[in-house]
Amino acid sequence: MKKIILLLVASKLLFAINLVPMTETIDSKKTKNIVFKVANPTNEPVAVDFSVLKVLNTQNNQEKRVATNEIKAYPTQFILAPKETKSVRVRYMGSKLPEKEKVYRVIAQELDIDVSDKKEDTSDGKIKAQIKMRFSYEGLIFVHKADAKAQLSIENINKSANGLQFNVKNSGTSSALPNIANYNYFAQSQGKEFQLTQNDLKGAEFRRVLAGESNQFTLAHLMTLSAQKVENIRLEKKK
Repeated sequence: MKKIILLLVASKLLFAINLVPMTETIDSKKTKNIVFKVANPTNEPVAVDFSVLKVLNTQNNQEKRVATNEIKAYPTQFILAPKETKSVRVRYMGSKLPEKEKVYRVIAQELDIDVSDKKEDTSDGKIKAQIKMRFSYEGLIFVHKADAKAQLSIENINKSANGLQFNVKNSGTSSALPNIANYNYFAQSQGKEFQLTQNDLKGAEFRRVLAGESNQFTLAHLMTLSAQKVENIRLEKKK
């Protein structure tokens, strides 16, 4: 009996939904409507809650989100049959595109109907199943003008026992992810400049820097040169 229960629990953990695409951009007045597809590749039905939150900032490597009426989605709750895919239509409600990019977090939250012994009896004698959260799948929507660009710079460099700390400031009109896949980093010391390697940037946990915002990062594993010897640091977008 215990083995059967364990198998049932394990099967529930294997449930999964897919969200496509993971990122979408609205940068034209003619394109205010976009479509996300949520798929259920399993052999069991699954309930889904679809929501969109506005991202205010990503300071301290934490994404601050709030509810918003600037984006509308339909449908927001639905049940996917086995192997079924459903389209969710999303519309930007603004009358014009913003001067500075707005970023929204898309969340497809998988729900589970709890059929355990924790059911509650309603007043009419019927059994009410409890809903519990399972997994969530997240995407992003970027809303900006077609010519929006990020403009990153480094400021407030500090040396500490934890490594080299600095702020990445974005003076542009579009967000950017300042990781090694998108940017090269250079450190200056005693009149020489050194390009930092992937090992130097390991563990920095680079988060997206929103337009008009800044974020602090720490290089705790510098190997090319000691953090105490760094006099300045800059970044350069890869071509």
